[in-house]
Amino acid sequence: MQLTEILTHTPWWVWVLLVYLVYRGICLLSPTNISPKRMLLMPSVFLLWSIYGMFNKLYMPWTAFFIFVFALIAGLLLGKTIMVMQQPAIFDRVTGMVQRPGSVVPIIAILLNFSCLYGMNVYAGYHPDSIRELNFTVIYSVTSGLADGFFWGMSLAVLIKAFTGYGMHAAD
Repeated sequence: MQLTEILTHTPWWVWVLLVYLVYRGICLLSPTNISPKRMLLMPSVFLLWSIYGMFNKLYMPWTAFFIFVFALIAGLLLGKTIMVMQQPAIFDRVTGMVQRPGSVVPIIAILLNFSCLYGMNVYAGYHPDSIRELNFTVIYSVTSGLADGFFWGMSLAVLIKAFTGYGMHAAD
């Protein structure tokens, strides 16, 4: 398995997605205003990508899903714990936007999520029998569950902080 082979066999849309994700991660290094719905878009995409992979690639999708749910919960708690230490976001009632402080944590979560899912799919592509094995199912489920949960935990922690009044801006 050579790097050039991996890169050339990767679908074009994966590279477009990666460029977009890196762009969004770079944007989040600085303070930004974002709607709550848009804030949950990226975690939703990764969650759906993971679930799609479980049910369309693995031979034990329900086993994978069961393990995934437990890993997702662990990731949620980890992401929430890390974001509790970050500067709180502010919900502006007038604009309906969340003013989130800049942080390196989101780009780390984005790249972690992408790398986990991409790496697992590349491995499965080069080892097609792996999708039938319990070991791969467990690794895929735990990896994607932790990464997705971490991303969701971060996003939800920011929203909870913003909505619970750490810095509510009211219409004056």
